Amino acid sequence: MNREARTTPGVNRLALLFLLASLSGCSLLQPYRSPQNLPATPSEWKAASLVQHSRESGGDAVWQESFTDPALASLISEAVGNNFDLRSAASRIAAARASAIISGADQAPQIAASLSASRAKRSTVVGGNVISGIGNYFQSGLEIRWEADLWGRLGHQAQAATLELVASEADYRAARLSLAANISRGWFNSIEAQQQLKLFQQTAANYRKLLESARESYRAGLGSALDVRLARSNLASAESQLAAQRIHLDNELRTLQALLGRYPSGQINLPDKLPLRLRPVPAGLPSELLMRRPDLIAAESRLLAADERASQAAKNRLPRIQLTASGGAGSDELNSLLDSERLIWSIVGGITAPLFQGGRLKANQQLARANADQAMNQYAQTVLNAFREVETALAAAPLLETQQQALQKAVEEARESEQLAAEQYRAGLVDITTWLEAQRRLFNARSTLLQIRNQRLQSRIDLHLALGGDFADVVSAEAE
Repeated sequence: MNREARTTPGVNRLALLFLLASLSGCSLLQPYRSPQNLPATPSEWKAASLVQHSRESGGDAVWQESFTDPALASLISEAVGNNFDLRSAASRIAAARASAIISGADQAPQIAASLSASRAKRSTVVGGNVISGIGNYFQSGLEIRWEADLWGRLGHQAQAATLELVASEADYRAARLSLAANISRGWFNSIEAQQQLKLFQQTAANYRKLLESARESYRAGLGSALDVRLARSNLASAESQLAAQRIHLDNELRTLQALLGRYPSGQINLPDKLPLRLRPVPAGLPSELLMRRPDLIAAESRLLAADERASQAAKNRLPRIQLTASGGAGSDELNSLLDSERLIWSIVGGITAPLFQGGRLKANQQLARANADQAMNQYAQTVLNAFREVETALAAAPLLETQQQALQKAVEEARESEQLAAEQYRAGLVDITTWLEAQRRLFNARSTLLQIRNQRLQSRIDLHLALGGDFADVVSAEAE
């Protein structure tokens, strides 16, 4: 009776402690959600009104094929298999998957088995005589530990790891999309650099012809020494620019080869011209296309994971209920370990509640909340950047097309002007500076036209990146 009187106050204090901890943690049971202040999502893109709607050519689902360049599609496939940065992204998925398994393992019972054997010499004294003997002793055991996830703490931990795995998978898709875009950019940049090189070569050849004409006019007494020196100066400048363009083309080729995972030898077979036609962009693209962007999926997953981590940190301050079951046997003979008479077992249940840890748990909770708020702001900024990229690409498409058409007319007029200037110079009607200026204008117009053609392709790549893929499915849906 006295023994029961002594133990009852201790039990009451433990129950009271558990009750107070539970009541103080009621506010911690609600899942944490970081403050949401996301930008408004438009129903459709504002800049889409600048795009002329057309139903011509639906195109393939793979956006790279919209450039009608089989060699480019082959290079992208090669890069996906060989690029080392993409392999690193794939390794990060494997690491995140392993982390998810580790985090979820705490929800399952932890089972451990043990088996030990010992051999020892024992001595005893019987009737004044020392009796020694060598004996064996075998022992086996099995222990099971399990934590009851009463508050959902372990569930938050497992869910956060799963969401981080989803983010890693989205990062891989983003890296793959970015790699395809960089290969496309490098491919078109290399083609333009090669065309620019041919233009520089043609220009240098034209300046050589002009120099010969200036010399002939000087010998015939129709020109001056100044004409010859001006022609020589322009030829020397053209040869200098030609050498610089060779360096530029070499850099573009080596950069492209490094992305492909090849040795950067600077040797790649390129087509003679850039693709001239692009599939038209349909009007009224829905803003929901944005949600397939891998970087948005990754940012959203990390935001949700950060919320789960914040909820887990809050519930780390609540009591934990753990159950432990153990059993085993010991015997001098190995074959007697399974004898039911020798088996022993025990089951223990316990409650632990943190009382004082120097502010560690509260600081961890504040840290997790700050990380969740940071993830929220990063997600909002990613959404805004995505809106900007789509609107910019859509707005640039028709303007670049208009610029290209104007430059084509400029090239035609500059070519006619150069021919007239050459004829009039040979006839002695104009001086050489008129001819040189006409050649310069023709070169600049042709060079700028090449740049704009490449820029249109680069802008289309930007649009596909901004939308997270192709828009062929939108065209097909409208056609139906």
